[in-house]
Amino acid sequence: MKYHKIFFVALFTCAHIAATVAAPARCSKQNLTRCLDSACAINIGSNPAARCQYCGTSDAGTPQTGKKAMKSVSAGKSSKNTLSDKELKNAPSDAGKRYMWASGECLKKLPDCTTEDISDVYDKLIEQSCTAAGVAMKISAATSAINTKPTKSKCQASITKCMNTNCGIGFDKCAADSDFDRAISQCATESVGCDEYLADLRGEINATRTQQLADNNNAIEGLTKAYQDNRKTRVNSAQNSCKNKNALNKCVENICATNMVGKCEGADEKIMASNLCKYWDTACATLNRVKQK
Repeated sequence: MKYHKIFFVALFTCAHIAATVAAPARCSKQNLTRCLDSACAINIGSNPAARCQYCGTSDAGTPQTGKKAMKSVSAGKSSKNTLSDKELKNAPSDAGKRYMWASGECLKKLPDCTTEDISDVYDKLIEQSCTAAGVAMKISAATSAINTKPTKSKCQASITKCMNTNCGIGFDKCAADSDFDRAISQCATESVGCDEYLADLRGEINATRTQQLADNNNAIEGLTKAYQDNRKTRVNSAQNSCKNKNALNKCVENICATNMVGKCEGADEKIMASNLCKYWDTACATLNRVKQK
């Protein structure tokens, strides 16, 4: 159910907010409920499903809108422990995000309270509201299942898949360290619950990246060397053919043997064959000029 995923995000974010707060002394659950109700229980007197619609799940339906319907339950009361109408203008419309936002704002107003207090105080109220809306929900069981910490292998699979998407299979898009850092940060953010494995996984993935990039460079260098060696071999072969006019003489012999009736016994046929092979003189002269440079 959509609410389960959203509610986990809410608790996860609130945990970070509460981490900066000093160890709780004594949380006033009455004030905490009043604060959360000011964002989640609007018009609850005529709409029992309000808590579910505003801060539970969109599956429960859309809450009433309009100035009258949106009037805070804390109207006319002190805003010390409740969210004012002005503050509620910043509240998200999405149910899960609204609960996350309201939890954070209420923890600011009630620093002695924690995310655990919010769960104890408000989860059952939302569940009751969702039941009233016809939505079957067991928040505690869902939260327990979602909060199960992923294994390192699952984190590795998740982050590796993300890195392949962002960097390419051969890391060609992350050859620069800055691009790699940006990609690994994004993938770490998307892989919830993998923080404790991140340092190890980053090192392993970076080692694979380094090796892959080195292999790619070696392959390119090997291919380049092969072309160079082949060219050098061909040049050497051509140069050897030009020594003592070997290629020219071989060409004349072939012409005389296959094209001349008298097999170049006469001077005219031999001159004709030499002229037909004259291109070797031009080729060897050009090759010698290149060699000298």
